[in-house]
Amino acid sequence: MRLWVAVVIALAVLFPAADGESFISAKLGFSADFPSAPVVGEPQNSETDASGKYISTSVMIQDAVPGTYTAMVTVETYSVAMKIDAQSTLAAMVKGFAAQLDAKLTSNRSGKLEGKPARFFSYDTADHSTAGSGMVVLVPSKKPRIYLVVDMHTPTAAPEQLAALEAFLKSFQFE
Repeated sequence: MRLWVAVVIALAVLFPAADGESFISAKLGFSADFPSAPVVGEPQNSETDASGKYISTSVMIQDAVPGTYTAMVTVETYSVAMKIDAQSTLAAMVKGFAAQLDAKLTSNRSGKLEGKPARFFSYDTADHSTAGSGMVVLVPSKKPRIYLVVDMHTPTAAPEQLAALEAFLKSFQFE
């Protein structure tokens, strides 16, 4: 028995478990490798139409170490048929995200992710307390979805945490 314990400990030291926590959701339509186990929030009513009726819900999935980093995906799903102008909507979402953080965009470009319209960006807050990068992606359909995928980190984040955040962004894909 002691030999087994010694072997298991030796293997754990020599071959540590892979960092990160794979998150896969067919319901939300994506997968990503978070730095650690993410928390899935409750769906929240989001956008309203002209009469005040809710026409979309959003769900936030995040992994955070307070004061160090956050890896987050927010999924907004429309419950009604909706035509969305990708270019203006995605640009406005990036601008709104930066404004909420009082951040300056350090890069901001349009592109595609898996053939879907996207904007890729990075930012730094005015006081340099938080920086990060992300993307906003539109999945066009009769009832579209918009994904905001973001990492945030403080200057106290360790190099391995920064690497895990970069891997998180690169791992995001549609299911």
